This record gives sequence, C-alpha cells and structure tokens, in this order.
Amino acid sequence: MQGMTATITFLGGADTVTGSKYLIEHKGQRLLVDCGLFQGYKQLRLRNWSPLPVVPSQIDAVILTHAHLDHSGYLPLLVKEGFRGRVHATSGTCDLAAILLPDSGHIQEEDAFFANRHGFSKHAPALPLYTKQEAINSLKQLHAEHLGIKCKAALQISYTQHHRLLIELLQLLLSRVSFTRNTRRQYVVYRRFFIIFFNTFK
Repeated sequence: MQGMTATITFLGGADTVTGSKYLIEHKGQRLLVDCGLFQGYKQLRLRNWSPLPVVPSQIDAVILTHAHLDHSGYLPLLVKEGFRGRVHATSGTCDLAAILLPDSGHIQEEDAFFANRHGFSKHAPALPLYTKQEAINSLKQLHAEHLGIKCKAALQISYTQHHRLLIELLQLLLSRVSFTRNTRRQYVVYRRFFIIFFNTFK
C-alpha cells in the first residue's frame, strides 16, 4: 500500500494562524494548498525569507482557498523562485488577488525604501520580498474555476457552493494518509480527515 499513501506537510499555518501553506504529495505529484505570507510579529514575518523545503519549480499546481494575504501573499515569491504551474481559484478569489498581490508588492517596496532612507535595516540595501511588478507577473498563472466544476490539478479538485475546496482523493478510499508537520513528526489519520481539515475554509 506504499504507493497509495499521500503525505501532507504543514509549511505554514501551524503553531500560528498565518502563512497558510499545505503541501500534498502523492504518486510523485506535489500540490500546494494555499500560498500565504507570514504576518504579524517580526519573528513570524522573518519566516517569509526562509526557503521552502520544496523547490518551487517541482510543485505541480497551487490551489488558493481565498485571497487573504495570509493565504495568497507568498505567490509572487513562489513564481519569482521558479514555480511555473497553474494556480487554481474561484473567479472571486482571482479578482481579489489581482488587487491584493500588486498592492502587497507596492507595500514591500515602500517598506524597503523607508528602511534604506532611515538606515535601520541590518541589510544594505534593504530589499523587498517581491516587487509590485513581480506580483503582477504572478497573476498570469491564476486560473479561475467555476463552482461545482471539476478541474485537473496535481490531484483532482472541485469547488462547492459554499466556496470551500474539497480534495477528492478517490484512490485513497481504503488507504491511510501519512500526515506531517514542520517538526517532521508523523501522524496517520483516516481519509475522513480531509473532510474535517478542508471544511475549516468556510
């Protein structure tokens, strides 16, 4: 049954409510559910500068549950670092991301400019996490999916009328799922975990 298991790794949204990123790996495919920025305290924001434990170019697809920056704001950096797959989201999420992500890039640039002007950064010069133009470039990879219509990502997904995403791992009906956190501790749960987990995105 080794080939029938999927691994889920928390790359964010664990031990904090921000920086939501969940990497699902199954049969050599990698799907990233959400691509959020860490926000809030400095020690959280510094995590945005740490490289992901997976090479962005090796991620097959991204699903955005919604457009809040703690769920979508890392996307420009993911694209900047080599991600070339599709980003699946509802049309509403795509519309909001087209506003929020360039604005986030603009704020990043303004913060870097302010730090350089007043000389309080440890880096010389201080650089933005990503620029407004890099955020605009990342929007090209957004693909709007209609509610109730199934589409193909790294794994099959569907959008429900309640604007939440449900991962359909039909091939795992009788199998168990390997579940990991940043601590690399392993947890084994049954398939119904996916219903509980993804129903949190209402």
